Amino acid sequence: MTALSRLEGLPDWPARMTAPVAAAYMGISQNTFLTRFGAVGVKEGGNTLWARAQLDRIIADQFNLSSPAVAVGGDDAYAAWKAQRGK
Repeated sequence: MTALSRLEGLPDWPARMTAPVAAAYMGISQNTFLTRFGAVGVKEGGNTLWARAQLDRIIADQFNLSSPAVAVGGDDAYAAWKAQRGK
C-alpha cells in the first residue's frame, strides 16, 4: 500500500506528511517538492516529515495571503511549545 493510497481512508490531510503525500498536497511532483522544500523537512528516525501547517504557510506566502494559524491558539501556542522544548 502506498502513502497516497492510505490517504483514501483518512477524513482529511494528515498533520505530518512524508514527501509523496506532501508533494500531492502541494500539487507538484515529488521531485519538484524535494527540490523546492526538501531543506525545510524535519528528520524523525528514518523519515523526513513536513507539517501541513508549515505547507499552508508556504502556500499563503506564495499567494500573498494572510498566513493561517498553526493550531488552536495560533502561532503563539506553537512558539510557546517550541520554546519549552528548548529549540
